[in-house]
Amino acid sequence: MEKEKVKEVLNLFENIKKELNLDEKQKNSKEKDSKEDHEETKELSNIEKLELEFVALNEQIAKLEEARLIAVADNQNTVKRFQNESILVRKYGGEKLASELIPAIDMFRGVLKSTPDNPEIKNYLMGFEMIINQIDQALTNAGVVMVDVKPGDDFNPELHSAIEQIKSEEFESGKIAVVVSNGYKLHDRVIKHAAVKVAE
Repeated sequence: MEKEKVKEVLNLFENIKKELNLDEKQKNSKEKDSKEDHEETKELSNIEKLELEFVALNEQIAKLEEARLIAVADNQNTVKRFQNESILVRKYGGEKLASELIPAIDMFRGVLKSTPDNPEIKNYLMGFEMIINQIDQALTNAGVVMVDVKPGDDFNPELHSAIEQIKSEEFESGKIAVVVSNGYKLHDRVIKHAAVKVAE
């Protein structure tokens, strides 16, 4: 469509050139005045057409440029969104797996706290402890860390989950009196709140 308009504009230019380069004989003829009036009117008509064509083409160019800029901006936004999503997937992709492993690891830790008299069971517990250490190292490498909570800390609802309020002579009101289970974070995101008992 644009090519046809450009050709039309070029044809108008050629017509104007031809009209402006009139044969000298025609200029000197008796009908000079009437012909000049006619040619002048025709020339003005062609120039007006030319101006209108240029205005239309400029408007079309402006619209195409605007559409191009919008398409470039959309493309850049899509790339940025994809990059951000990729970063989040890399950073937090292991959250579900970690959340499912943590209760089993906490159960292992509970078993390790026991002190059996049987030496055979103690050997098993040593093996479990080695396994837990390896799992802890793998989780740490993936960005999963245990939330450091101890009795006497201030209760923080962003990190802790209060399962009970208890009377305590040792700790002030609002302080953690007992840590029931550990909390965990994946980078900066809490994936398991520490279960605690809070002093009344």
